[in-house]
Amino acid sequence: MYPAGPWFARFIACLSATLVSACAGMQRDTSLPINDPYEQTNRRILDANQAVLRPVAQVVKAVVPTPLQNRLRDLDNNLREPRIFANNILQGRFRTAGQTVGRFFLNSTFGIGGLVDVATDAGLPQQSGDFGQTLFVWGVAEGPYVVRPYFGPSTLRDSIGSSVDMVGDPVGFLLSARFGLAATVGGTSLDATVRLGQLKQAEDSSIDFYSFLRSGYYQARRAELREAIGLTESVDSPATSPAR
Repeated sequence: MYPAGPWFARFIACLSATLVSACAGMQRDTSLPINDPYEQTNRRILDANQAVLRPVAQVVKAVVPTPLQNRLRDLDNNLREPRIFANNILQGRFRTAGQTVGRFFLNSTFGIGGLVDVATDAGLPQQSGDFGQTLFVWGVAEGPYVVRPYFGPSTLRDSIGSSVDMVGDPVGFLLSARFGLAATVGGTSLDATVRLGQLKQAEDSSIDFYSFLRSGYYQARRAELREAIGLTESVDSPATSPAR
């Protein structure tokens, strides 16, 4: 951890108390319509991301063998478990936090330090848990949709949340950056080359790839948000959800 860890922990504690008291009555927005007031700017950033990141991903995919990619992905996932655990606690999801601890123990001990995901086969799949999700549980509005350079689709709330997560998971972030495997759907992950390949296929078959990617992001993200408050993951498409 950074030397600033103690003050950052105190800051988060103070921030959590403030946000909980200030936002307790706000609407949770798991089915609100898409809010994209900066679409033209977002489209330009998406084009730039695709132009810069796709060649890098293609090189990495060609150079790094698939078995090594799988081991790096599992290591990246294991490094994220402490961050997931902390957010599960902040969200009041104590049972999920216990499962995350179990995963981290199994993979760190029997999975060669996290290089092999043995926990999923043992019935402990990885849980969701990030600070953007925590802000949602606390009642913070999601804000407009944004496409970030390098990191891709997000909302204002999740952009703030991911910045906090990076401070809490510097090793995982540095690994992702070092291998040049930037995620294009949000967050940082070492399996992003696979997603880039899938997205290329989707782009080739989509009339409007930007709208396709935006809708996919909202649906996947809102499933995680619903999970955080104990609802089913199923939710209507945000592109067709009526305004409230």
